[in-house]
Amino acid sequence: MGIPYQPYYAHVPDQAHYYGQPQPYYYPPHPSQKPVPRYHKEQLGAMAFFILYYNPQKPNYDVKEFAVKSFNLNDNTLETDFKVSVEADNPNDKISILYEKGSMFDVSYQGTRICSGSGPEFQQPTKNVTMLNISLEGKNDLNSNVKDSFTEDQKNGKIPLDIHIYVPIKFALENSKSKIIDVMMKCYIEVDTAANVYTCIGRFNLYYVLEMTVLIIRR
Repeated sequence: MGIPYQPYYAHVPDQAHYYGQPQPYYYPPHPSQKPVPRYHKEQLGAMAFFILYYNPQKPNYDVKEFAVKSFNLNDNTLETDFKVSVEADNPNDKISILYEKGSMFDVSYQGTRICSGSGPEFQQPTKNVTMLNISLEGKNDLNSNVKDSFTEDQKNGKIPLDIHIYVPIKFALENSKSKIIDVMMKCYIEVDTAANVYTCIGRFNLYYVLEMTVLIIRR
């Protein structure tokens, strides 16, 4: 434990006149009360300018279609062939979006991944809506418990699935780019298997978490 800070009292000369009031004492600033460095002020000013001028907004995503080409269980092996269409909306009027390599689209049943795919690399212009059409294929062995549940759901005509989407993006403006920002989405659907016709029932509930950290612009 350090020595407590002792304030310094500066006594004012007696000959000073204070109109009958007690003589004041002057206290120097506490050591912890340091002024904000100039470069911090410059960073805050640049950040404020960036937010006010560019007005960065989160991109919006929505699953528009989920088509089933193949969904067959042979013994313990489940073969799947899906196509998912995701609408990507860039609402920014001064910032384009770079879709980087490494995106992942997974479909799972009761926590077991049954198929996967990847999205394209491209640059989305400002004020633009782009449809991403992703093919998802898989061939996986199911354990006995998952197989029994799948068979039961198949008989009932409704198979619940989870769609997990991960997309790394960058914001681009003029000659600068942000660091990679991770976009994560989760969508729950039910596939109707009645009469061997596969359609999605109910609404697509899409959730995404966008790490909107402070953009560090690379100049």
